[in-house]
Amino acid sequence: MQQRATRNKGVFGFYFILFFIFFPASVGAEPSLKVKQGGIAHLSLSPGPGIDALKGEFQGQIIPFFETEKGRYTTLVGIDLSQKKGTSPFVVTWTKDGITSRQEYKIEVGQAAFGVQELTLPKGKVDLDPPTLTRVRREQGLVKAAFGESFNQKLWEGEFIVPVEGKKQGTFGRRRILNGKPRNPHTGEDISAAEGTPIAATNGGKVVLVGDFFFNGRSVIIDHGLGLFSMYFHLLDVTVKEGMQVKKGEVIGRVGQSGRVTGPHLHWGMRLNGARIDPYALVMKKLD
Repeated sequence: MQQRATRNKGVFGFYFILFFIFFPASVGAEPSLKVKQGGIAHLSLSPGPGIDALKGEFQGQIIPFFETEKGRYTTLVGIDLSQKKGTSPFVVTWTKDGITSRQEYKIEVGQAAFGVQELTLPKGKVDLDPPTLTRVRREQGLVKAAFGESFNQKLWEGEFIVPVEGKKQGTFGRRRILNGKPRNPHTGEDISAAEGTPIAATNGGKVVLVGDFFFNGRSVIIDHGLGLFSMYFHLLDVTVKEGMQVKKGEVIGRVGQSGRVTGPHLHWGMRLNGARIDPYALVMKKLD
């Protein structure tokens, strides 16, 4: 028989963390996590001993937890940059002594101010001919396949780092207008740097894709486990291969201007449970 966990009954002693600040859950209320589009909801629970299974669910997706210390578990929920404003349930279920219980949280998604970016590019880079369109669709399939399966344990340790020394352009989430035509929003952060500047892995993980693509140029995608991926586009060259394990800070390539660009820079992107998130949401935050 299912039992709903409540704080006053002591079925599931818990607390939750929002942006790494502790807030106790109110008795009789559904705890709420507030986060903006492109951000991360960060939840830690202490369910006590004897837990056989613990998982979350958000918008039809299973969101894994990982144990940070004995009896304490954490999860990260990515909120896509295009997620509609409003409140959605995040349901946590666990099993103890053969009984499955649940606790429902509310994730309140707020509006983020992304702005608009207007660019002028060569016509052939915007209005694609049939052969180029075929190439782009094939490359999109490769990228989608790279995101299709993630390692079932976390491969990162501690804080994430900015992968290159340079100037942050503030381009994440901007609605792009190319040659006067509206396009999809920008899904990563651009960091301007001199061509040839070394690029480091933002944290530990496994290289799951290396390629030279029409839009993204020379590219690397790293799986950090538990549905978290980092992307590095427009490289001059790449120093890693698919299947390699990399450590935080390890050089994976150099800044270039390959693909569809207007100058040398690194496009740094992150995906979490399929959501396109601001990579800087992970920087300087301890997630172990």
